[in-house]
Amino acid sequence: MEAIKRKEIASIIGQPGMGKTTILKKAQAQSSGMTFFLDLSSRNDIEDEFWDKVDRTKIREIVRSSLNSKKAKLGYNFLKRIMGIKFESWLSQACGKYEEVDLRLYCLDYQRNFDGVLRFISDLKNFTDVNLMIDEVRDSHIPKIHRLINSGLGIPVIMAIPTDSYSKVTDLAIRRRLDESRISLDSMLTAEDIREIVDVYCHNLVEEFFPIVLSLWNGGELNTVSSILQYMKSQVESFQKECGEDLECIRERIKSSHSLNDPEGKSRDLEKQIRDLIASEAKELGITYVHSRGKRVEANGKSLVVGIFFLRGEEAFLGEVKLMNDDREEDEEVSLLSEVKFVEHERRKCNVSGRFVITNSSRLNVGNHIRKIEITTLEAVRVLHGDSEILREVIRPIFEGTLDEDRPAENLASPEAGEKV
Repeated sequence: MEAIKRKEIASIIGQPGMGKTTILKKAQAQSSGMTFFLDLSSRNDIEDEFWDKVDRTKIREIVRSSLNSKKAKLGYNFLKRIMGIKFESWLSQACGKYEEVDLRLYCLDYQRNFDGVLRFISDLKNFTDVNLMIDEVRDSHIPKIHRLINSGLGIPVIMAIPTDSYSKVTDLAIRRRLDESRISLDSMLTAEDIREIVDVYCHNLVEEFFPIVLSLWNGGELNTVSSILQYMKSQVESFQKECGEDLECIRERIKSSHSLNDPEGKSRDLEKQIRDLIASEAKELGITYVHSRGKRVEANGKSLVVGIFFLRGEEAFLGEVKLMNDDREEDEEVSLLSEVKFVEHERRKCNVSGRFVITNSSRLNVGNHIRKIEITTLEAVRVLHGDSEILREVIRPIFEGTLDEDRPAENLASPEAGEKV
């Protein structure tokens, strides 16, 4: 956390469920010295929460060595020792009699108001690092937060402020100071943030859950930290019905439910779903024919079965699904697809106006003559499990007039007479 390292002020502003508290707890775990975590959700005054969090025993441990070095200055001499008076007992009697910072801390000799809080922190930072984590700051707390920011304490202060509380701040000076330190969570979390959230709440399954959660987040299906946690909780509870408390079983169920164990077979299954969806909406899409299965075509004297074939009037469109579990860059069927210029259908030749390949591989090379539509493995699995909304998004580029945009003009021209297809 850069704000802690640089001893800066940071205000985390976002809607409920966006992960403000999670970030504060993560910052607390990474901080050194003494950290005060203040939860103001049920507090009217910051000082009440603060003094409840002060641990007298820990404070005394921090200043004990300093006090030991000045026993004589505090009136604890040899005579006191041989009389059996313990130094700790003497210190308690000395409270309020000496203007020593370490003794004031030892005795917690401070007024229990906000001024006392500021003086206590100013004293304590001379002996250890001090960090303030303040959660659920409401608009009623803002004036004292402003005093804290302007106090010049020189310690890191991380505050979580709900968006509605921030919006009620009308004082321009206060608002400017908050904006200077603002970290907004109303925008997307980074992949690193999401991994940390998954790790904190589901450490034993972070490797399995993280890529799934990230994909759902990027797709907008999960949009708050609460939704992430609820998703993981529901998944684990579902798999526990089969696996009980067997962690390895749960891990394997998560993997199998979001991975491809038969890419070639799943490709054929996805092609069928695409054909069925196109056929069901053919009229709206201006499609005059959809082949109900793979279509055999020829290119350069070789035969190829294309998984998706439909017509718009006399114009033919050809597509394939290539789901992969490897990193290969070339595919023979894709290469042949780029060479198909005519399709025989009901004893007539139809000009191929568009070619597309739907794949989960970013490395697959389709060349300039084919439109590449990329999906994630998780999206493919979810479509295969019946997610019709993702399926519609998968095929949408086919009908947006984008299939020919990247194709050279000469590729759209009719072949010379007598060309074999």
